[in-house]
Amino acid sequence: MYIIRPDIDKAEYEQVTARYEQAIKENGGNVKEVDEWGTRPFAYEIDHYDKGYYVLMTFTLDTTKLPALEERFKLDERVLRHQVVRLEEQASVPSQAAAA
Repeated sequence: MYIIRPDIDKAEYEQVTARYEQAIKENGGNVKEVDEWGTRPFAYEIDHYDKGYYVLMTFTLDTTKLPALEERFKLDERVLRHQVVRLEEQASVPSQAAAA
């Protein structure tokens, strides 16, 4: 999951998402699902923003390639926060639409 700054336009949201999908594929990974949750408020301010654009991306990637991907997240000024979590093989991630 990663959170993008709310002050950029829709085209740039798509560009950021495409950039990380491409980075995963370039490193031999596979993107299974991209679930855009949209703009949501924060419980507290992050870098002077009170909301952000949430994206949940489910992917597979060799663990040796993960540090390079995380470094990209850290260096991208459009990404406010990110977190990569290892899921068990049989675990499924509920989509935003299913939760509603």
